[in-house]
Amino acid sequence: MRRHRLLNGACGVPHNVRLSMPGTGSGPRIVAASRARKALLVILASIGALLAPWGAVAQDYPQRPVRLVIPFSAGFTDTFGRVLAVFLGERLGQNVVTENRAGAGGAVGANVVAHAAPDGYTLLLGSASTFGLTAGEAKRLPYDPEKDLVPVAMLARGANVFVVHPTVKAGSMMALIEYARAYPGKIRYCSAGIGSNAHLNGALLAHRYGIEIQHVPYKGGSAGVVDLISGQIEMCISGTPTGAPYVKAGKMRALAVTSAARTPLMPGVPTMAEAGIPDFVHGPLFVVLAPAGTRADITARLARELVAISRQQAFQGRLVEIGAEAVEPLTEEALRHYLRGEVQRSREMAAMAGLKDE
Repeated sequence: MRRHRLLNGACGVPHNVRLSMPGTGSGPRIVAASRARKALLVILASIGALLAPWGAVAQDYPQRPVRLVIPFSAGFTDTFGRVLAVFLGERLGQNVVTENRAGAGGAVGANVVAHAAPDGYTLLLGSASTFGLTAGEAKRLPYDPEKDLVPVAMLARGANVFVVHPTVKAGSMMALIEYARAYPGKIRYCSAGIGSNAHLNGALLAHRYGIEIQHVPYKGGSAGVVDLISGQIEMCISGTPTGAPYVKAGKMRALAVTSAARTPLMPGVPTMAEAGIPDFVHGPLFVVLAPAGTRADITARLARELVAISRQQAFQGRLVEIGAEAVEPLTEEALRHYLRGEVQRSREMAAMAGLKDE
């Protein structure tokens, strides 16, 4: 019986106990290492699960249509935005849908984007007015233009045109000024809203020549043009593509454009300098912005695509057709620096025009 137990117990060692070489302790070490490997694999799997969505964004953006908010109703910015949406959609491989959110000189639409999810699926077509016409106005905006929005790229700028109703007895800018002096307050002019580029143009003209003209703000350039045609107001400062068809049809008279050179849309219309009003080159900028917090890889992708679009001959041809001027594209810090300069310039012009910073 004793011999039998020795054989079954492996020389006296119970059958349920593992053997190890003396002094090595290899059994416990192997078990501990196995447990450590399992723990490490669990940690790595958890990290991978967390990072997977971000990696997908970087590689697969966009996976659904992108919304481009246009902060004005029908008008110059709207026209440019619709053209840009087509080209950007082709580059991204997804539809880019324009959405007009007009009001408060563009602040309503800008506010929508400033508070949108920073995922690259909501963009803004803004301009210098997005940052506030005056420092005081900037403080009253429902968003912080420096902290809540990220400039992505600027591709073009535009020009405004001074147009009057045919019954206004002024065939030139100087004649308009004389007419306004003779009839103070009689001329009412439209713009795309308080704080818009057109509003600044009108205020600057009035201040420089000491005339009294009444500002009538609209939610977009087209609405004011309709009232001008019907005779409800006497003058509009509108984007060139908005006014050009009506000028050609004889429904309104164009006096001058605010660009440095004449526009192909209305080659017979002089620049402000040619009309006797120097130092009056001032038109809207077209800048794509995203909500602050948008991932850098997404804004970089958008910037690359927008710059590529600016090089396309088809896009440049469309700019000519709508009266916009192509510019050397700016992105990232270069654009941010440029915008700060333009905002400062606009605020200085606003101060010269007598617009109060309250």
